[in-house]
Amino acid sequence: MYCDIFNVPLFDGGDRELIEKVMADSPGRYASYRKGDIIAFQGAQCRSLYILCDGSAYAKMVSEEGKEFTLDTLSAPEVLASSFIFSTEKIFPVTIIAASDCGLWIVGRDSLYRIIRKDENVLRNYLKVISDHSMFLSRRLNEFALQTLSDRIVSYIKNNGALQNLQDTAFILGVARPSLSRAVSQLVAQGVLRKSDDGYVMVQ
Repeated sequence: MYCDIFNVPLFDGGDRELIEKVMADSPGRYASYRKGDIIAFQGAQCRSLYILCDGSAYAKMVSEEGKEFTLDTLSAPEVLASSFIFSTEKIFPVTIIAASDCGLWIVGRDSLYRIIRKDENVLRNYLKVISDHSMFLSRRLNEFALQTLSDRIVSYIKNNGALQNLQDTAFILGVARPSLSRAVSQLVAQGVLRKSDDGYVMVQ
């Protein structure tokens, strides 16, 4: 094993002996990816749990018209595809891309099932992980369905700190850079934001 999966919150407090035995009986595999590599394609079969041990990755959705939307950015240690692996369709509804050089431990669905069936701590952790991801998706849906672009910019800064790179932020928010630039300029003119050495921040 090239990384310690016990550093991942999913296995926090888990029965190390049990987990190691299951992993030895049904070993997963470790995979390395370079920045920009596709880890999983939208619509591909999801048969395993992806444990991000190193680096970061982001999930995006692409419509039939080619419009892209960045759903989430995740940093190690984190679990990818936690909500998909036991779904009825068992497919990735998003494309997962390496945001930096990263390493993942890929654990088969049956191995995960054996662990959560026998270890209540891991089961609780797993339920917490998928519940937290569901809450996050609800907030993202609220941002994109109910909030204006200006509201989304303010929410982004409140949650992530100074807005430093317009191109990267436009990608995350799923808008064109010129649209983001205009909205930021309007918020500055309205006295909501100001330009600082760190980027655009909220006016106190």
